Amino acid sequence: LKSVIIIDSSHLHWRIQRTLTDWRTSSRRNAMQISSLRSSLAAQRSHSQGRRTVHCRVASATDSSSSQPLKVSMVSLGCPKNTVDGEVILGDLFRSGFEITDEHEDADAIVVNTCGFVEDAKSDSLENIIQAAALKSNGKVKKVVVTGCMAQRYNEELAESLPEIDLVVGFEKYGNLSS
Repeated sequence: LKSVIIIDSSHLHWRIQRTLTDWRTSSRRNAMQISSLRSSLAAQRSHSQGRRTVHCRVASATDSSSSQPLKVSMVSLGCPKNTVDGEVILGDLFRSGFEITDEHEDADAIVVNTCGFVEDAKSDSLENIIQAAALKSNGKVKKVVVTGCMAQRYNEELAESLPEIDLVVGFEKYGNLSS
């Protein structure tokens, strides 16, 4: 019985070390990927230099210049829980007076509901954030909001690495999203 416990203990120690190593490798890979995506966004910006940048504060659910409801679209990535969370977020925004649209180009704000479970999901999430930021830099979208697992887990890193993101919202703050 003691030998089984010792084996399990050493196996547990090995798994913890492996997880830490994987996490360090993953963090470096994410940093390099963000750097690469930022470069492509900068290249896209240089092509759209002649366009006017629109600055807007989303303080209410209506556009003060036209009294039209502000439009929100969502990209929901990952597991069924993310789908449910995304539907809840959209329901809250709709009840607060926002109009929900499937067309990202027509939206005033894009919510990217991210997944951070595996490397492919993180890559997909980062690509969608960059695509939303590109629409923002082109003046089509006014706000980019990031929610989901990556927002919860990498809140500060995302905010620092991608200043194009207007808001990074973890799970516990979903109720305040409409304000």
